[in-house]
Amino acid sequence: MHNYNRFAPGALAVLVVVGFSACQPKANDAAIQAQVAAQLQAKAADDRVALLEQQVADMKAGKTRASGDQEAINQVSAAQIRALDRQLADARQRAADRRKDAVTLASTPVAQLPKVTTLEVPSGTRITVRMGAELATDRDQPGDPWSGTVSEDVMVGNAVAWTAGTTVSGVVAQSTPAGRLASGKGGLGIRLTTVGRNGVDAGTYMVVGDARGKRDAKFIGGTAALGALVGLLSDKNNQGDHALGGAAAGALAGTALAAGTADTVIRIPSSQLVTFSLTTSEPVTVK
Repeated sequence: MHNYNRFAPGALAVLVVVGFSACQPKANDAAIQAQVAAQLQAKAADDRVALLEQQVADMKAGKTRASGDQEAINQVSAAQIRALDRQLADARQRAADRRKDAVTLASTPVAQLPKVTTLEVPSGTRITVRMGAELATDRDQPGDPWSGTVSEDVMVGNAVAWTAGTTVSGVVAQSTPAGRLASGKGGLGIRLTTVGRNGVDAGTYMVVGDARGKRDAKFIGGTAALGALVGLLSDKNNQGDHALGGAAAGALAGTALAAGTADTVIRIPSSQLVTFSLTTSEPVTVK
């Protein structure tokens, strides 16, 4: 199993802060925080690109394995690759933007630097978002983008890391209409990938259902979580969380809206509140 945690942006960010601060005169600490913050953000963005590149390479090489129904494995694997490809492309663009910011601030006179503070948002922090538009399995495919807003302030101690109304975005991670698989199940999964200007790793929200209209919402920790997704879609006996293999489920997801009549289309409605949980820490710059 690959140790993806070695890329954790939070841990590396702490090292950068300590190393940078140790070399600077204390009198300049307040003035150079914008430059330090830009370096942290660039490093975190580059680390996320490295993590995603490794995950994509492993998925395409078949190194990420799952047990269960082969049809579900094939569906989920193809969807994960498409979602990760889109997430990687977006992450590379963010990393390029952050490196450009760092270069610009490094050449800015100290007197002209903005006053900022860097917060370390810890792993496990919950982020509740309000969906900007409906998603549905008859229209939206893995890798498609979605957007929304933070529904309530995200706090680190007494400080606000992200304010309510901050724009968020993500990708569709799974889109299979109900009844398509041998289990009779289908699923619509989404992954949160950005909050404001920050890339994030925050698991997968999944609405699972059957053609009779039954719908259930689950939260799966981790970016790939291939085995957990396969387990949900292979579960013929409605055993629920046993299929998750230790992944977080249920409590963070909120309540999915049950279909009123039999319907193969699985939806996440506009304005639906969905809660994600950070799976790695994230440095956030606050002005």
